[in-house]
Amino acid sequence: SRFAQGAGYSPLVLRLMPNTCVGVGQGVTALCAPEGAGEEALAQVERILSQSGLVTRIPEGQMDAFSALAGCGPAFACLFLEGLADGGVLAGLPRALAMEYAFRMVLGTCAMALERGKHPGVLKDEVCSPGGSTIAGVAALERAGFRAAAMDAVLAAWRRSGELGG
Repeated sequence: SRFAQGAGYSPLVLRLMPNTCVGVGQGVTALCAPEGAGEEALAQVERILSQSGLVTRIPEGQMDAFSALAGCGPAFACLFLEGLADGGVLAGLPRALAMEYAFRMVLGTCAMALERGKHPGVLKDEVCSPGGSTIAGVAALERAGFRAAAMDAVLAAWRRSGELGG
């Protein structure tokens, strides 16, 4: 890299991309290392960074995709959380409780998905009873193109990241 060339010696130059959630120890950081980087040095960097959440090594060619999903994703999740809370308020809950319920529900759902290792569709199906309120809400999200909109958001961020040069 140009950083290594300007240093006058061969330092180990790594590319890191953390998301904002590292500030609360629940982040995701992507790590790109050049070929020939020593495993011991990389493991040490990973140990240090892991205090802020998950650290994952990815090839440079996946950095824009990582950034679009994990880097931009907190903003997308916040829109979802805000929408859920607004729905709770519309249904009659006080704003503060609606926000708390939405936050804790998403946090708990993520913890459950990670712990159980099940596909999100399976977990969704476990909550949907025939003719029930959950499947009615799922149908409303599907009619509105919720999953397609989520995919489009990641792809738009990925394209823009490529335009900006990573």
